[in-house]
Amino acid sequence: MIMILNKGTTPEDVAFLQHKIRELGCDSRVVFDAQHPVIAILGTPHAPLPLMSLEAYECVNSIVTVHQKYKLASREYHPEDTIVNVGDFKVGGGHTAIIAGPCAVESYEQMRHTVSDLVKSGVSIIRGGVFKPRTSPYDFQGLGREGLDILGEIKNEFKVAVVTEVISPTHVESVSQVADCFQIGARNSQNYNLLEAVAQGGKPVLLKRGMSTTIEEWILGAEYLLLNGCPGVILCERGIRTFEHAARNTLDVTAVAVAKRETHLPVIVDPSHAGGRLDLVLPLARAGIAAGADGVIVESHYLPREARSDATQQIPSADFGTFLANLQPMINAMKTCRK
Repeated sequence: MIMILNKGTTPEDVAFLQHKIRELGCDSRVVFDAQHPVIAILGTPHAPLPLMSLEAYECVNSIVTVHQKYKLASREYHPEDTIVNVGDFKVGGGHTAIIAGPCAVESYEQMRHTVSDLVKSGVSIIRGGVFKPRTSPYDFQGLGREGLDILGEIKNEFKVAVVTEVISPTHVESVSQVADCFQIGARNSQNYNLLEAVAQGGKPVLLKRGMSTTIEEWILGAEYLLLNGCPGVILCERGIRTFEHAARNTLDVTAVAVAKRETHLPVIVDPSHAGGRLDLVLPLARAGIAAGADGVIVESHYLPREARSDATQQIPSADFGTFLANLQPMINAMKTCRK
């Protein structure tokens, strides 16, 4: 259950309500969203009707019963689409996000050349990994803090927003000084200690679905973030591991449709990691948008053949304008459908 409080509720009011909730056999967690403070009621009360009677207190706006395991992410709690601010740019609620950049930050020259092309194409949110969790210990692991410094220079020079991955709670503070949005990658989508730490970093989070996680598990990862105070969550379907080997992963457009129906959170797709091949990126991006996605996150490099990771799936940045032009009709069509 979710207890929605009125604006102006005092800390003393909140403490009193939490005491009453404990008396009824439940735990609680206080969450502050953009509109109202919220108390998430955890566990099964000894007596549900007395719990509902707490609505009589002046500071209580309403008490909502949510049937899914996830509460704060549910449309039962928040029927309208949530818009997440990434820097000065909006994601969700009719705002289609195009997030692009290289798999990894490799040098200042690489980032400047790539981002210059992307900005000319109309991209305003740049991705780039500085901490790279890799399956093989011999693969490029990213530049770390040197990469963060490069991202900071690029952000200031081109006035773009930045999305980059966090792989350890110890990185949250340093990454927050540069990033406008934290990314949680597929390997960490159920790393709950990391989710709790990142949630308290003061930035929105782009949460990728794990390659073997169910849709419910993915959304429950978002619930961890929201429950621990994350100011905004963007769900990202990036493909799951199946028996099929024609592509790197299988883009699950069902997950896009279900997440849009069941949650109020923005949902985007990652056609680069799903396909793993340049020729699949555009059709998978179109498929994601057609399923209702609020945008895409795409890998792009000014010279893909020299990329230190994911070379086969990165769009040459000089060609990104063409990619967007080919994707735009589907974006326009879906906006017309929503009207």
